Amino acid sequence: MKRRPSPSLALLVLGLASAFLPAAEALAQTLGSQGNSGNPSQPLPNSQDTSDGVSTDKPPLAMAPIGSGSKEPTVITADQLAFDQGADNLTATGHVELSQGDQRLRADKVVYDRRTDRAHAYGNVILLDPSGHTSFADEMEVTGDLKTGMAQGIRTLTQDQLRIAAVQGTRTDGTINTFDKVVYTPCPVCKQEGSQPLWQIKAQRAVWDETAREIVFRDARFEVLGIPVFYTPFFSQPDPTVTRKSGFLAPTGGTNSELGLTFETPYFVNLAPNRDITLTPMFTTSGGEALFVTGRDLENFGLTTLQASGAYTQKYAKTAQASKDDEFDFRGNISGTGRYKFSQDWVGGFDLNLSSDNTYLDRFNISSADILQNDVYVQRIVDQDFFGLSAYGFQSLREGEQQGTIPLVLPVIEYNTRSAPLRWGSTATYDANFVALTRDEGLDTRRISNTVGWELPWVDQIGGVGRLRLSGRADFYDYAGDPRNLTSTDNSNGTQARAFPKAFGTYSIPLIGETGSWQNFLEPVVAAQLAPYGLNSRRFPNEDSIEFEYDETNIFEENRFTGLDLVDDGTRVSYGLRFGSLGPGVVDIDGVIGQTYQPKVNDYFPSGSGLDTTFSDYVGRIDFRPTELLNFRYRFRLDKDNFKLRRSDIKVSFGPPRLRFDIGYLKLYDDAVDLTDDTREEITAGVRYQMTDRLAVASQFRRDLTSDSEVSNLFGLLYTHPCIQILAGLEQSFVQQGELKDEVSFKIRVSLATIGSVSSGY
Repeated sequence: MKRRPSPSLALLVLGLASAFLPAAEALAQTLGSQGNSGNPSQPLPNSQDTSDGVSTDKPPLAMAPIGSGSKEPTVITADQLAFDQGADNLTATGHVELSQGDQRLRADKVVYDRRTDRAHAYGNVILLDPSGHTSFADEMEVTGDLKTGMAQGIRTLTQDQLRIAAVQGTRTDGTINTFDKVVYTPCPVCKQEGSQPLWQIKAQRAVWDETAREIVFRDARFEVLGIPVFYTPFFSQPDPTVTRKSGFLAPTGGTNSELGLTFETPYFVNLAPNRDITLTPMFTTSGGEALFVTGRDLENFGLTTLQASGAYTQKYAKTAQASKDDEFDFRGNISGTGRYKFSQDWVGGFDLNLSSDNTYLDRFNISSADILQNDVYVQRIVDQDFFGLSAYGFQSLREGEQQGTIPLVLPVIEYNTRSAPLRWGSTATYDANFVALTRDEGLDTRRISNTVGWELPWVDQIGGVGRLRLSGRADFYDYAGDPRNLTSTDNSNGTQARAFPKAFGTYSIPLIGETGSWQNFLEPVVAAQLAPYGLNSRRFPNEDSIEFEYDETNIFEENRFTGLDLVDDGTRVSYGLRFGSLGPGVVDIDGVIGQTYQPKVNDYFPSGSGLDTTFSDYVGRIDFRPTELLNFRYRFRLDKDNFKLRRSDIKVSFGPPRLRFDIGYLKLYDDAVDLTDDTREEITAGVRYQMTDRLAVASQFRRDLTSDSEVSNLFGLLYTHPCIQILAGLEQSFVQQGELKDEVSFKIRVSLATIGSVSSGY
């Protein structure tokens, strides 16, 4: 039933205004005159006066300002307010709320004592602070400004869903929170009676300093499912608002077949909001000691990351038989990256990677790379213009490869531009390239290449799509050494030049149709080139086009080589078919197949590449997805005469989302990439089983079928939970390099929400 406005409210306020408090005067001013009758001895009711005499479904609460000496008064609202002049206090009952700025306190009942400026809250007490944290208590006593107080049976839920419960809690100056007999956990708590969070910290006392942004625990024990597993007299961690703070990170321990027992204790140094350093000493029982240093710097123009490490460990040896465990030496590495944007048009960066020897990175599990690339570059991109200036240096970690024969590439200058549309929608292009390569031992090369072109795209009346490109390219070489042998010590000098005119065009007819519920796509494609023969010669150095593989990705390309030193000359026609069908649900089939005809064979395509005859081998790809349970991809090269497989690359993924299998098979009958005639064959197989929503296991195997030997085996387990993550893995590696032998390692990492990760393994 709706309540009518009470006329006694104004009389009560005005009657007490002269004798009660300044707070009562403010209350009278706030409420105004709402009537002239009623009993002034009655408590303030929850009432409302409306101009049209119609009451609302939810009348507004009675309200009054409280608090002495605060810059911003605390306002109290409730269903009922009662003044006790003799005791100099105010009692609020029913949906009570105290608000001071962004702070709120709610309770069933609040008694405010003006003499002490303290409010006592009873029943379903809730305190919300400006940071978004919420505290619940059975009873709470706070000052009028809500910044200092004490609570019994307090429970705090932070904005990041962290939970703190204590028998008693106090708050001082709005920043220091002290909890006695406290329980802390980020884990969700089941409603089932007697259930325990996955893990929690119990302590005699915890002090949360919101100014220092730190939580300190005293006499703390760590429990898992209610079982104590670890005790510490002192423990501290950043509070939920902290993302960066100096201090020790979680340690890592384990064993390694090369290093023995290992222990790492990272220390994070927060130099500034945009700058930090991480120092990680490593102690081992048989591999010496190591120190890893990582620094990061973020500026408005970009990010710089530098990493360096050094170790006094077993001396590097080229073979396991030559290594001696009692010979130690200092070894290390340095690496880094930089990515910068200097202006709207200019960008730049660098990559740095250096190692003291061939096996150091692998020994300390830093990297498994066998070639380290170093580069620095700047680039400018404006509309259709591109300019790039860069330099490259490489370090080889391969046994038997001489570092002096690897070139320093300095500089590389590139410029590309395209005109605005010309007649018939055509465009003109210009591409320039300059590169200089210098070796300590072998050929030094400098090359200038310039290409001018004209392109005309069109769409004809039957829907065919074409593109014609006419171009002329001029190359000039200056070299010192033997261009036929990049590592030769020949000191002869020479120059070479060539001109390469070419006409290249592509044409296709995309056909789209429907067959029942299937949507089909069919596109015949042809690419043709007209150019002179014999432009490649041993007199021209070949630095950037050594590797070549003929497949469906480059059959219709203008230049099938990887660089500019070899030109894709001569006349040829490539033809093929792109196809696809999209059926009901997720059914999908698509692929491509093609072949090349060349009246005269280019001798610079390697033997076994599939392009060493007039009609090339067939190359193609097929992707097939009949259901969500199966994905199939097959890349192939077929002999043109007998359709014998010259290359097979199969990848299959099948199974429901919770149990997924992956199989890969690769066979190269003639390894044109490495210019050898050796057959390569290997298989990989993996499985991932999502046992529950939180637990998954996986494994992967890789085997070299050519030598009938294992390459690697991997086993993994992942457990995820809102407050913990466990990752465990077993790895077997059978690749030997230098003094490193076959290795079997096991690692486990436990990451705890808000605390960090703890890792161990062997």
